[in-house]
Amino acid sequence: MSGPVIPANDNLRPMPGTPEELTEDERHRLRRAGERLRAATKELESLVATDPIKNRWAPEPAPPEILDAAKTAVATTLGEYVRAYRDVLGWEPPVAVPPG
Repeated sequence: MSGPVIPANDNLRPMPGTPEELTEDERHRLRRAGERLRAATKELESLVATDPIKNRWAPEPAPPEILDAAKTAVATTLGEYVRAYRDVLGWEPPVAVPPG
């Protein structure tokens, strides 16, 4: 495989230049990791960011254990996403997102 290597970590594999350089299993792993992360964040969002519908209902706060489970699911799937991209693409994302 050809492509740039992230210099911060010499253990990473070269990033593929095209999708064709990935195996079907690698593409599936990346796609699945993204799908799982999107589903987990959507679930958390539905628990904390639901707008009331005028003259119909106001959202009820979710129980703490449900929120904790949703946050754990986001953290778990984010870890899976990062590992998949690191393993398959040789990409090491930033540890923290800068404020802004």
